Amino acid sequence: MEIPVFTLTRKDIYDYGAKHAYAQMMFGASGDDYAAARCLSFNLLMSSGFPLFSQSVEKFLKAIIFLEAGQKPALKGAARHNPYALKQELQQTADYGLDPYDGVLQNLYGHFQHRYFDNKDKSVGMSSEELDGFDELWMHLFERVPFPVEVKYRLRFPAMLFDPNAREYWPTYRHWVTYQNKAIAPQLDDMEAMYAAVKAHYITSGC
Repeated sequence: MEIPVFTLTRKDIYDYGAKHAYAQMMFGASGDDYAAARCLSFNLLMSSGFPLFSQSVEKFLKAIIFLEAGQKPALKGAARHNPYALKQELQQTADYGLDPYDGVLQNLYGHFQHRYFDNKDKSVGMSSEELDGFDELWMHLFERVPFPVEVKYRLRFPAMLFDPNAREYWPTYRHWVTYQNKAIAPQLDDMEAMYAAVKAHYITSGC
């Protein structure tokens, strides 16, 4: 992996964060939901874990829509929680190559409906065979989210995977994100190298 030339200073990163706080908040919450969803699902609590996968993708797509369109999603009511509807809104501004994931996105919303027994449009079942598809979708979004790299690798999700303090004091976060995760495994070393390079640049870049 080739490390790019970094241009943003600490002040630039701070200014970017002030302007894009909504997207960064959604991205951080998306990563937390993703870790929790994998933890619950691998411990046979899929009825709780699968709705969290949906919430994770929902928040991720809301972050990307904000970054691409410069405003929060326009969807209202129940549709604002529907990953497939959010994908359709995103496509009005930018094509993220999400068409192959239409089935996954639609299933996720069905799983989201399982939060309450009287919700309509619930999925008919949940299978561990879906987990690889959830991981592939999440990493597809991670690779393409249009944060500057200096910002992306200073946000909560990469920090919880690679920061030494996080790995010492909160090791379960990294464990459940990476456990049997075929989508992230080939990229993990490159992601860690990028995190370290961005951190070093941030420390030395000045104000």
